[in-house]
Amino acid sequence: MKLSAQRLRIGLVGWVLVASCIGTLIILAFLAISTNRGFEENDRLRHLVTDSYDARSALQELMTLHQDIEIGQRGYAITGDTAFLAPYRVAEAQVEGQLNAVAARTSKIGSTQLVAQLRQASRDKRDFAKRTIALVADGRRGEAQQLIATGAGKVLMDRVRGLVEELSEVERLMLDRSTANAETDRQKLQGRTLGLEIGLILLLTLAGLLVLRSQLSRQSALRRASDMAARQEAIFDSSMDGMIVLNPSGSIESINPAAASMFGASASSLLRRDIGILFEVAPDRGQIETFLARLKAKRSENKGRIQEFFGRRSDGTIFPLEVSVSPVDLADRTSFVAVLRDVSERREVEQMKSEFVATVSHELRTPLTSIAGSLGLINGGAAGEVSPKVGRLIEIAHSNAARLVRLINDILDIEKIEAGRMQFDIRPLALAPLLDAAVHQAAGFAGQYDIALRIEPFPPNAGVLADEDRLMQVMTNLLSNAIKFSRRGETVTVAVRPLDRRYRISVTDCGEGISEVFRARIFQKFAQADASDSRQKGGTGLGLSIVKEIVTRLGGSISFDTVEGRGTVFHVDLPAAELHGPVAIEARPQERRDPEPSLPTILHVDDDPDMLAVVESAFEGKALLHSTQSMSQARAFIRRSKYDAAILDVGMLDGCGTDLVAPLRERSPAVPIMLFTAQEVEPAARNGIDLVLVKSRASLDTLVDQTIDLIEARKNKGIGP
Repeated sequence: MKLSAQRLRIGLVGWVLVASCIGTLIILAFLAISTNRGFEENDRLRHLVTDSYDARSALQELMTLHQDIEIGQRGYAITGDTAFLAPYRVAEAQVEGQLNAVAARTSKIGSTQLVAQLRQASRDKRDFAKRTIALVADGRRGEAQQLIATGAGKVLMDRVRGLVEELSEVERLMLDRSTANAETDRQKLQGRTLGLEIGLILLLTLAGLLVLRSQLSRQSALRRASDMAARQEAIFDSSMDGMIVLNPSGSIESINPAAASMFGASASSLLRRDIGILFEVAPDRGQIETFLARLKAKRSENKGRIQEFFGRRSDGTIFPLEVSVSPVDLADRTSFVAVLRDVSERREVEQMKSEFVATVSHELRTPLTSIAGSLGLINGGAAGEVSPKVGRLIEIAHSNAARLVRLINDILDIEKIEAGRMQFDIRPLALAPLLDAAVHQAAGFAGQYDIALRIEPFPPNAGVLADEDRLMQVMTNLLSNAIKFSRRGETVTVAVRPLDRRYRISVTDCGEGISEVFRARIFQKFAQADASDSRQKGGTGLGLSIVKEIVTRLGGSISFDTVEGRGTVFHVDLPAAELHGPVAIEARPQERRDPEPSLPTILHVDDDPDMLAVVESAFEGKALLHSTQSMSQARAFIRRSKYDAAILDVGMLDGCGTDLVAPLRERSPAVPIMLFTAQEVEPAARNGIDLVLVKSRASLDTLVDQTIDLIEARKNKGIGP
């Protein structure tokens, strides 16, 4: 019974306290609102009175200036004494500024028209004064006095005075209306106060209900937070990636099972340990704290950024890691979450991929080049005349071998681009010779489709910053694409036009255009507008993807315009370059030369006997080849003979073909040396090499023609073997 009475008493006290608080809040709110509104009203009236006073003062000052002008004019006209002009000049200098001040201070009363009339009346009055003063200054004071006597100046002065008085009256009336309105507003405020009191009571009652509801919501939120914490803990414990929570000093606060297993240790043994013990080279003391502090300061820049490290397992073994660290703001401090991923398997796969690409590069390029070269020689009549049926079969085999070669080249190019191993020698290039060479190279392919090629006229000094070989590859792909998709008998055009600090190279075809559904993925790898395109038109679906990657890495951009049924224009935009001299690309002669009486002798070193035989057949009647698969035999050949040129492969069974450069140069310093290899040769390995041709990219005709060119150029300079 006593307990019940005590609870009742506590309840009554509580309600009294709540009621008191509510009453106090109502009174305070009412006083605050009433006082604030009163202050606002007084402040508004004060501003109105001040503005009205300023406006009338400005009008009075304007009237005084005009009086000074009137007195100065009359005094000077009557006496001829220039001393009367002093107040005139001061007033004349100030009157325009005062008119502007009047216009600004009376703008609130809607007196724009009156101000304009006052400005015109003032101008007329001042013009009259100027005429009078000018007459006196010219010695015609009598005329000036007669002009004043006409009363025109007084009329103008009365006009100014009347407008000033009218503006003053308008300003006064406006102030009276504002005062009356303020009194009305004050009375309305009193009426609204009672309504606000009732509203405040209802609002505070609602607030009490909301407080009760918030308590219920808080309890529900606590339950949800508990559930969320349980889910996050489950995610933390079951994640396949390692996750470590760090404090700002770099110590491990918690670690999930995946991370502990990754380092071959138990989670409990790593708690409160410095995270540096998990890496191959532990950071210096304090370095981790500095890094975490910097990460916290620049979280928007570094949050989630992946970095590579080498981790150390408990048994001492080293393995590669990808680590990303992100700050997590807690209620009282900032912690950090490190996500770790063991990339050992991925590195092994990348290594296998690299080795596979190297194998493809050497083991497929060389035999395919031999096959394509042999078929080309047979088709060209090097082995004698063949029947039309056999010739057709050889043509089909040669065409398909060429398709395989293009596929391998495209796949290897994509792999090099993605791996960041494609080399670029960016320098100023003249566009005219490069485009001529590209069109010349594509002419034979265009002939197969009965397509004409045309370069539209453009400035001969047009130049871009680009890599010559890569830009030639871009143009070859774009021309090949345009030729394949143009209708027979049409013309593919190449155009160049200047943009803002760039040049745009455009290749236009006359095909069916690009469908709407395909445009978004036209630059994707293996993209074909139709599943039958690769069979009907040929190609791998990699050409435009390679073009986009190359153009991007050259600092340019590629785009296209298309109309279905009418054709497509591809645009390549590249940075413009200033050509400080003749920067040209020599056109490669394509025709075969007639055998000369004295044939040059060439050393050919290659580990593939089929390639040796094919190249020897290609040079038949143009040069004598000493062919060998052995580096040691090649050295013996060099010791016994001097050669007019040397064709070397890179990957030999017993060494590297570039090892023969030094003995060749020692024997004959100016001998032309070419690399004809299936491998991509890095720039550092090209020292002492005159020409690098990649098998499957360069035809046997190109090899023969350019080798003979180098030999003849050497002879023309008077250099013997």
